[in-house]
Amino acid sequence: MGQSLIKGLLVDIQGKIFEISSRDSVHQFSETIKAVADYMGQENTHGGDIRYMIENFEDFNFIRLADPQANAGQIEIESWKKELDLFMKRRGMYMDNKMKLYSLIWDQSSKTTQSKVETRQHFSQCKGSYDSLVLLKILQEFVIHSDDRQYKYKAEDQAKRAYYSLCQTPEMSCQEYFERV
Repeated sequence: MGQSLIKGLLVDIQGKIFEISSRDSVHQFSETIKAVADYMGQENTHGGDIRYMIENFEDFNFIRLADPQANAGQIEIESWKKELDLFMKRRGMYMDNKMKLYSLIWDQSSKTTQSKVETRQHFSQCKGSYDSLVLLKILQEFVIHSDDRQYKYKAEDQAKRAYYSLCQTPEMSCQEYFERV
């Protein structure tokens, strides 16, 4: 994990941060989520599980193996025990990755964002258990409902300004441009 000197951000996620007070917070949030999902998916064992959680805002559903049949032979029982052990290790790795993700999200959040998140009712419980899923949902709630807390006409004006000032930059692909629209 290479650390940048600027705000302690990870170099590996290209300077993406969670900033919920910016004018472009919805787009910035989705871009940061993509970068964090890519990073966690690549850097962690069984990264697909944690990536699923980040992209879908829900825990990965682990399906436990069915118990061996009563008339199963010794080989089938040993094979089942081995698969059950791998299942438990994978689930444990997922929980470890969720705790790592909590720290990553917190470090990638601006001081303003951290201050706002700390005011939420469920944050103390979330912080105590390092629940990255709850933290992501709190951030998402702030981003989605940011217009609800603004003066109605100001929010409308900001939306129009953002729409009319949107342009494709030379380094932006057509797909990236259409995602922003």
